[in-house]
Amino acid sequence: MTTDLDKYADAEPSWDFPVIIESHINGVRSKEMNPNTPISYDEIAEDAIRCWEAGACAIHAHNTSFDLLAEDAVKDYLRSWDRVLAEHPDITWYPTTCNNLRLYPESHGLEHVPPLRANANVKIACVDTGISLFATSTDEEGYIRGREYGWNYDRVAGQVRMCRELDIPMILGIYEPGYARLAKYYVDAGMTTRGSMWDFYLIGDYGLTALDPIGTCGMQPSLESLYYYLSMIEDAKVKHPWYISIWGQGALDDTSILRRAIELGGHIKTGLELFYDPDRNPTNLELLQQAQEIAREVGRPIATQDDARKLYHIA
Repeated sequence: MTTDLDKYADAEPSWDFPVIIESHINGVRSKEMNPNTPISYDEIAEDAIRCWEAGACAIHAHNTSFDLLAEDAVKDYLRSWDRVLAEHPDITWYPTTCNNLRLYPESHGLEHVPPLRANANVKIACVDTGISLFATSTDEEGYIRGREYGWNYDRVAGQVRMCRELDIPMILGIYEPGYARLAKYYVDAGMTTRGSMWDFYLIGDYGLTALDPIGTCGMQPSLESLYYYLSMIEDAKVKHPWYISIWGQGALDDTSILRRAIELGGHIKTGLELFYDPDRNPTNLELLQQAQEIAREVGRPIATQDDARKLYHIA
């Protein structure tokens, strides 16, 4: 018996654009997870410069504190990015959202983006379309501990509205299939912007934030998960490009998902925001180079930074 997913499994390699490979250099992961994780202002700047000079098509970065909001977040970002921009004023980079648990009721979590657009060359924004539970640990009785992360309908609408007003591309962060349904509403309604992209999360046992294999949200890293996401957007009325992000997966000895995504025309996000393996401590540069090598083995050209700007419509 065939299924709707079989056509993706059987599809021949095909693409209409070189593969974009981005470096997501830091996040909520700590030096306890990997001592190479950039935490300080100088470390963030140095890793951003290092990966950009090695060919990353864009850099995604957190500041030094996820808890900072609005202007406080802007000031903190600029302590790293003033240095980066002094060396590479044309760098393509974009920040993350703020801690949703600290927002004021009227906030949407991207209030820092307009000032960074005006003063730090930010031309892209993240839009995370839903709410998930992030496992962090277990207590002494074995019950999972963690927190909720994400955005309700009002805040998602606020983020989408802001991107439309600024006319900047949206990275539609799809942590789980329900996120894709909400994002697809805005896509089909013609309410996304030129250059917007799907970012499909595939989440391994270590999840997005855990030191133990207790991942409790999202689609597991598998070809079937990738194909399911692609089936969800097949009839979208606007054909935005798509990425995959593999989180908490470990050593990535099995590169079949990355290879298949590259074969099918997708793009790749890599870096220490995503990666965790208790037995391996790579650098952001090593993870970027690994993804670049996989693309070369597949035979798909790697996008230049100018190529990426064109796909994002920020040239």
